[in-house]
Amino acid sequence: MAEQRRYEEIVRIQTYLAEGVAPVRIKDILHTTYYRIRRYARGDPLNLCRFTGGEREPGASQYRDKVVSLLMQNTPKKDMLVEISMLGYRGQRTAFEAYCRKLIVELGISYQPRRNSAGVPISTSDVKPLEHFVPTTDFLRYLWSGETMELADVDYIARKHPRVLEIQQCILDFRKVYNEKSVVLLEYFIERYSSSSSKPIQSFACGLRSDFEAVKNSVISELSNGFVEGNNNKIKAIKRMMYGRAKIDLLRVKVLYAR
Repeated sequence: MAEQRRYEEIVRIQTYLAEGVAPVRIKDILHTTYYRIRRYARGDPLNLCRFTGGEREPGASQYRDKVVSLLMQNTPKKDMLVEISMLGYRGQRTAFEAYCRKLIVELGISYQPRRNSAGVPISTSDVKPLEHFVPTTDFLRYLWSGETMELADVDYIARKHPRVLEIQQCILDFRKVYNEKSVVLLEYFIERYSSSSSKPIQSFACGLRSDFEAVKNSVISELSNGFVEGNNNKIKAIKRMMYGRAKIDLLRVKVLYAR
């Protein structure tokens, strides 16, 4: 009978491994140990299931009544292992924990070893599940660069932070101003977002209004000061790298050389 049960376990282990199931998942499904999974991963199940002879060290099953009693008292497994070891158990901790999980499933024991600060057991159903997590960088790429994103993630962020929808619309409207080179759309943008409930957006729109002529020229003109700003950035970067090590003559040479 023992060999028959072991044979069925070996067949299931090898079948799951052949199907690509991870060992950690197999351990939970069969309530076994990593050692047994590695031991029975290869070979003929008929040969692997047979006893090799000799006296076998008794496992935790001979302490079944004691283990069941400790499980029903919600004793932590590490404390249970100490008590069982004092009674003569010499097996591995992983094997003992696997045996405990097997008993919990077999007998339907409500095992709740976790306790709060008052010492009251905490049910696993009372533990707050992890919240939906969306990486900030992924959402910023979706918002600014238009990269694809799971609809479930977008819906979650929209429900949790409704203001994000206004930010997204603000980005689209501002890009439309420059894509169509329309002063009318620029005026509409400033008028609409100057009264926004979002302080940063409101401040941005008011800043456009205070410097309207320059912004209007940037919209309708084909010219750009990007080349000048690029050179300014290069000169400032060189100046910072030379801070405390050179004077104006060397700065001039390095700037000319960089050009």
